[in-house]
Amino acid sequence: MSPTTDHRLRVSRDWSTRLLDLLFPSRCVNCGRPGAALCADCLATIQPISSPTCPRCGNPLSSPDAVCFDCRAHPKTITQIQSVCWHDEVARRAVHALKYKKRRDVAPELARFLVAKLAVSELDIDLITGVPLYPVRELERGYNQADLLAIHTANARGLAYKRVMRRTRATRDQIELDAAARRLNVKNALFADEQQVAGKNVLLVDDVATTGATLEACASALFQARARGVYGLTVTRPRPGN
Repeated sequence: MSPTTDHRLRVSRDWSTRLLDLLFPSRCVNCGRPGAALCADCLATIQPISSPTCPRCGNPLSSPDAVCFDCRAHPKTITQIQSVCWHDEVARRAVHALKYKKRRDVAPELARFLVAKLAVSELDIDLITGVPLYPVRELERGYNQADLLAIHTANARGLAYKRVMRRTRATRDQIELDAAARRLNVKNALFADEQQVAGKNVLLVDDVATTGATLEACASALFQARARGVYGLTVTRPRPGN
């Protein structure tokens, strides 16, 4: 394909997207107000997670400690996990719409939270990637929601986005499983490209961290590929006990 042809296709897609936006404007996934995937009023109700949190897994702590009980009981491979907001009400509906209702327009709205978190962090990141889906599941969904979040975050922060991982086998949906079953479900189910990650600090993006089992399995694969550090960042996590 010539550069001229490629440019014309991009322009055509841009105009098609604008036309669809005019004909079918986005509506807030929470209240239904037209204008945006998440309106300003609903965005303002999303509850951020405040300190103190565990420096390894991001679990909330009642008082500052070295690590939380879960990290002491199950030591983590991943360098650090952070989540920005609680997975309740508006945030939960937004994530559900992105994952299961083909609302891709929610991704840039949720990525704002990741961008803001990175802006105040001291992380030295070489590249950003999304937690991979199994190819059949991604084909059924039409996209990988973690990749969309990662791409918007990388673009906003001026960082490199790359697909550096893949799932080597199908796994059950983690939502059906308890913590132990989640770890077993994703064990040895991921592969990372050593040529792209060796010696680099990788930011691993996902929508929700529940037990951190998927992020931990990804980190194991990335460290096997000689990554220098692996940092997990998710939009939400459930409140303790939920």
